Amino acid sequence: MDSPKSISCPEKLAFSSSLQDNTWHPRKDEKAYEWWYFDALSDDGSEGLIIVFQDNFIYSPSYNRQETDDSLLQLVERPAGRYPAVSFTYFRKGRLRYRFLTEFPEEAFAANEEASECKIGNCSFKFESAPYGSGYTVSINGLMRGNRRIEAHFEWLLIESDLANDRFCYYESAHCWNLVAPRADVTGRITVFDRSGRTTEVRHFRGTGYHDHHMDNRWLAKTIDRWHWGRAHFADASVVFCRYCEIGDNAPGTKMLLVRNGELQDVRVEYEEQDYARDSLGIRYPTKLELTSEDGMRLLVKPIATVDSSFFYLRFLSEMTLTLPDEVPRMTIGISEYISTRSLNYKVVNWLYDFRTGRGGRAPLI
Repeated sequence: MDSPKSISCPEKLAFSSSLQDNTWHPRKDEKAYEWWYFDALSDDGSEGLIIVFQDNFIYSPSYNRQETDDSLLQLVERPAGRYPAVSFTYFRKGRLRYRFLTEFPEEAFAANEEASECKIGNCSFKFESAPYGSGYTVSINGLMRGNRRIEAHFEWLLIESDLANDRFCYYESAHCWNLVAPRADVTGRITVFDRSGRTTEVRHFRGTGYHDHHMDNRWLAKTIDRWHWGRAHFADASVVFCRYCEIGDNAPGTKMLLVRNGELQDVRVEYEEQDYARDSLGIRYPTKLELTSEDGMRLLVKPIATVDSSFFYLRFLSEMTLTLPDEVPRMTIGISEYISTRSLNYKVVNWLYDFRTGRGGRAPLI
């Protein structure tokens, strides 16, 4: 195992854990993108949520249309530029309950290059400090299918963060992954309104969460082939894994990061995927994966419920079993995600995805 200061990363995946660098980095290319990802699972494991802020929506037909001349897509063509977006996914008992996805005009995006804050439409996040600790306040307000509206406010109170702040880098030809806060206490409130504005549900949330930040200067569909990652929180440790593969890459990068007692360890592991299945939308994914180290550390991941899916990604509740050297295995439920970009090159699929996205003050159709 390596100490945080000597973390080694695959050349095409630049890794860090930095609060200071969790800011907006104005793009150098029109295909460049950044996203800020927040997730959490409730204390009893019955509820979960995922929130993503994007300065350039990587699954948007508008963003991907810049790389195609397909006539079908040109029927709904919009000018080139930035396509910011916000998504919110809430699931309960292993099933998707609410989803909000909206793409905004470029002028609706505002972010700080010096501080960790971003506002897109009526949604925002911001780093704040208080006497009881520091963390992120996150607010969501948007339309869902059927013109229902969801409003949510959360606090990510940091427990473990800023664990490799000397490793931050933003290469021209690398995907930059800033694991800002692998563990946080999360509290908040979700309110759902029907199309007439009447409150239909109020949920109070308390659980354990995670936050990271991704950056890349390149068009997603021409660089990343697949990305499989996940995280889990145990009583005395947190673990994050990833398998990152760029197009034409014969040696995908694999990482397992263990956070324990305030320290980050980058564990060299072998990675094995087994028992492939195919989702209803066409993505082929492993239903079992195992990461093992030379000194006997082992992480076994088994997806048990699909909580969100699309043509380009699958998100799961996964059973994760961690075995540390000379210790008994411990099991918990975590969140994992499998991204496959191949369908981004299927022009009709890109066009169909437009119906899932709210835009211009309108709710998504599906």
